[in-house]
Amino acid sequence: MIETRGYEVLRGLYDPETLEATRATLDGLHARFGAPALHAKAPIWLAEGVEIAGPGMAFYSLLGHAPELGPTLFTDAAVARLRALLGPHMHLELVGAVLSDEGRRFTEWESHLGGIDDERWRRAGRRPRQEDVRRVVHFLFLEDMGPETGPWRVLPRAVGDPVDPPASLHAPDWPGHVELSLAAGDVLLLEESVWHCVIPRRRPGRRRFVGAYFASDRAAPTEANDPLLDRLESSDPRLRSLLAHRPRPERPGPGKLR
Repeated sequence: MIETRGYEVLRGLYDPETLEATRATLDGLHARFGAPALHAKAPIWLAEGVEIAGPGMAFYSLLGHAPELGPTLFTDAAVARLRALLGPHMHLELVGAVLSDEGRRFTEWESHLGGIDDERWRRAGRRPRQEDVRRVVHFLFLEDMGPETGPWRVLPRAVGDPVDPPASLHAPDWPGHVELSLAAGDVLLLEESVWHCVIPRRRPGRRRFVGAYFASDRAAPTEANDPLLDRLESSDPRLRSLLAHRPRPERPGPGKLR
């Protein structure tokens, strides 16, 4: 389905215990940094790779802060689907997480062309069209996500379709968009060129998700990687296999998750 519409939803891949443990770990990271407010008008950097901004509190090197999550973040079903899309030599580029609440406002439309450093294409004022699937983002949602709790919207795109935005990035309603309702434990696989935005919550509550960037060996290197992945040691064979073909980053640095 990614080839024809740019996204796929994998339902119910995680048991309740794993989801609760992951939520508790993210809440523990929030507490470790002093339990600050989850939103800020101007970016606040609490540490390297830890930022508070409009979309929430972001950790750009999640496994550097919480390596114990490594064995449970990805399932065999999701990894098999990613390898079918990206090839046997796919690798992890970055694993991050975002915590937010009802203070998160509408998050403008964006894509992740080029991986975590999509901004470089915005700076250049151009967006090269992708003729095959080279990079996919794996979003694991830890809470239900629907009309009351802040849904995501995506603009379906087949491989080879134009990649320029069809309307204002600040307009929530784009012609042809799809609003996603997802349950805790669902995974959204999103091809790098697909535009998406986040609608605000209508009621109080916290939202947590984990985003991981997977690239094929055909993908151009990104400006920003997670350098801690190069030093990550794990006894988990699935996680080791995702790091096995990872190239050394040329220009490591923080990036952006939404």
